[in-house]
Amino acid sequence: MNSRAMSLFMLLLLTLLSGCATVDQKINLTYKPIDKPYNRNTGEVFVSRIEAAMLLKNSNGALIVGSLNNVHGVKQADLLSDRTIGEWVSDALVQELKQAGYSAAYKDKLTAGTARGIVINDINAFMTVNKGSVSSETSQELKFNVDVIINGAKLKTLTIAARDKKTLALTVSQEEKERIMLLSLQDAMQQVMPELILLFNKK
Repeated sequence: MNSRAMSLFMLLLLTLLSGCATVDQKINLTYKPIDKPYNRNTGEVFVSRIEAAMLLKNSNGALIVGSLNNVHGVKQADLLSDRTIGEWVSDALVQELKQAGYSAAYKDKLTAGTARGIVINDINAFMTVNKGSVSSETSQELKFNVDVIINGAKLKTLTIAARDKKTLALTVSQEEKERIMLLSLQDAMQQVMPELILLFNKK
């Protein structure tokens, strides 16, 4: 293969590679608690949330949870999900509370005088994937606040944040994106759960 043909081949290859990230991709936001022993706890805890006033959506109404960019950080496509970040976070917290021994359930709105309640708010999470010619950089950030309610009154607000940034192989698979999101939420849950148990069991 002569030098001109090689140059054309490389140009075509780079074009094809850069085009891989131009299509919107969907990931599943799931959660699985870390197998971590807690002292056994009892009692009811109700979890509620306040969704963001303006959820990010594309022109088709699909929920946006991330951005797929070129090597220069210019957006090429969206990372989509079938559920909101708020649903994802509140479901995870219910699972963690159950694992800790509580009788936990989600409620759209806490009733007056709720003995033990949680309101998740200021929820934000976003993943960015910058795809280069030989590697990809991923950046994930998750933030939310937790209002702890005791006997109908707000006792304390906990601010939780989890961040992750890494360089991976050229193509970041759907499974790897889902794993990065999962690990960030597990990190957040490991921050908030000890605080919640301490506050709920405080005499």
